[in-house]
Amino acid sequence: MAKSFYFSIQSWMLEELDLSLTDVAVFAYINGLTNSEELGKQGWHGSKRRLAKILHVSPSTMNDILNRLEEKAYIRFHNGFILSNFHRDLPGKKESKEADVQNPDIFEGKEGSDVPF
Repeated sequence: MAKSFYFSIQSWMLEELDLSLTDVAVFAYINGLTNSEELGKQGWHGSKRRLAKILHVSPSTMNDILNRLEEKAYIRFHNGFILSNFHRDLPGKKESKEADVQNPDIFEGKEGSDVPF
């Protein structure tokens, strides 16, 4: 039986990479495969057409996305694998109890202004 796999689009991907949501989703998938301990940190190994089918985009769109990600040096192609050039630990995976990244959507008891938004 194949191992199950899910990927996360993390806030830093949206904020720092300057990519469209579709490009971020493809990057997040490849990044997840590249950094997955359970799957051997191998990255994507398969055809671009199969990757397009899995992520529900056309093969030509997938080719364009992968070209943009490679141009920005976010991914690389090596021995038939597509690998992410990034590795970031998720909060809670580190030995220390302090996380490096804070979620800006979480407000811990701070009083806001009178503006409703």
